[in-house]
Amino acid sequence: MNNYIIYEQPVAENIRNILKCEYLFEKFNSSLEQDSIWGIKSSIATLLETSDFVSRINLKIELLKELEKNILYINNLKDVNNDKLSDYEESIEKLKFVIDKINSIEENPSKSVIDNDFLMQIKSKIYLPAGDNFFDMPSYLNFLSSNKTQILDNINLWYSPFEYLFKASKLILNTRRKYSSFEKYTSSKSYFELKLNKDTYVDFIRIRLDKDINIYPNVSVSRQNINIIFKHATGNKRISKAINENVDFNLGLSGIK
Repeated sequence: MNNYIIYEQPVAENIRNILKCEYLFEKFNSSLEQDSIWGIKSSIATLLETSDFVSRINLKIELLKELEKNILYINNLKDVNNDKLSDYEESIEKLKFVIDKINSIEENPSKSVIDNDFLMQIKSKIYLPAGDNFFDMPSYLNFLSSNKTQILDNINLWYSPFEYLFKASKLILNTRRKYSSFEKYTSSKSYFELKLNKDTYVDFIRIRLDKDINIYPNVSVSRQNINIIFKHATGNKRISKAINENVDFNLGLSGIK
């Protein structure tokens, strides 16, 4: 188990959307792994949340652009470091495979949820306090009480239109994480500032801190600066305060134009 926490901060809107997609993917899978009806209910709620998210933006276009940029980025790395040639080629093959799958998506994946009367009935209740209870939705209890294999078959069918959006997001972010490195820094008490070169492009920031120090970063970014305020939370109300001591941390910057 890791003894550190990595805080990730998107700078560009497309990276923010891709991080949200990854978050929904992990939330969905985690819920589905639970061996109870509450896990199933949570996975369906996450699927509906995913549908709302995907219907609002053209995620397909954003993912395709980022996947293509990642291929160029890895090819440039290959030219610099031939020692990892086979690793780069494997990464490029995965990117190209997902590009083909994303290109094959002909309509917004959310349509499969919107056209499903059963899921829309759940959605109409789910945002009301305790709206998706069993006495108001007997059809939902009937579904949750059916054979586990049948439940999973249905959920996997509903999930399938989103599958490669999720996989593309994970692949894009893993490429960023794998090929970007951390550098060590020390704050001046609670404050840290890094001035950026005018030619430096940053769209994704990662901060690594020890897990047991109860300190977290608040990050703000401009064209020329990265500013971080380190805080800790105290008491039962978790009141946030700026720290009074210097803190050692690791900072990773990523940017692919």
